[in-house]
Formats: sequence, structure tokens, C-alpha cells
Amino acid sequence: MENIGSLIPSLDSLLSKLGLICRILILAGPIILLGFGLYYFLLPPKEANHSAGYRFAYGMRKVKSWRFMQRVAGTVYSVLGLVLTVVMAFQCQRLGSMDVVAMLWFAVKCIFWELVSIVAASFIINAVVMLVYDSQGNNRAEMRELFKEYDEEEYINSL
Repeated sequence: MENIGSLIPSLDSLLSKLGLICRILILAGPIILLGFGLYYFLLPPKEANHSAGYRFAYGMRKVKSWRFMQRVAGTVYSVLGLVLTVVMAFQCQRLGSMDVVAMLWFAVKCIFWELVSIVAASFIINAVVMLVYDSQGNNRAEMRELFKEYDEEEYINSL
């Protein structure tokens, strides 16, 4: 009969792999974000749908607003993904000199700041789309120009 303790991996091999696992967890988010950003920018879906692409109500009414929203999301997510990948790659260099608990907490802090920056980027994308398009998908600047063509009386009489 074999010793049950031989089935458990040695603590040294487990701790040596912990650094690699922390590095993978820290770098996975920014690399995935960079991939989504490039996808939204280079290969966005042609029309608004509920399965692929960056979705926000203001950009889903018309094709023009949908394409604009995909470009903005692609640009913001690509830049943020690239910046986070570089920053987190430099941060991963610090993991080698840390003990196990400090390494785990450092990984948790990095992942937290990645999530905060992704949420902030989503708010920025939504704000830009809301500034340019209204809830019906009409370009606000084009609507202002359209209403400038009418004088007040003519506009009121047309209602």
C-alpha cells in the first residue's frame, strides 16, 4: 500500500508555481482587454445586435451611432489594454523578491486596479457616446444644424 502523503505535491513545487500563477492572473486581464479593443476597432459587427460588440443604449438605435460607438470602445480599450499590459509587466518583475502572502496580496491589488480602470473606461465610452448621440441614435450636432434652418415661427407652426 502506498503512502497517501506521496500523492500530495511538495510545498516547494507548489510555491514555485505560485509566482507563475500570479503573473498569469495579473497579465491576463490587460491582454484580454487589448484583444477586445482591437476586435471592436478592427472587426466590429456591421449592425447593432445583442450578442457581439460593445453595447450601450445610445449607440444601438442606428447603424451610424453603432459604428461610432465601436470605434470609440475599440480605441479606448486598445489603448488601456496596451498601457495596462506594459505597466503590469513591469509590476510582475517585483514578484520575485516577495514572500508568498505579499505576492498574493500584490496580485489582488493589481487585479483590483485593472477592474477599476476598465469600469472607468466604460463610463468614459458611454459619456462620449451620450455627448455625440441622443437616445434615439441621432447625432446631436446634425440635429442642431437641422433646427437652425427653421426659424422659430416656422418650427412652431410645423408642430
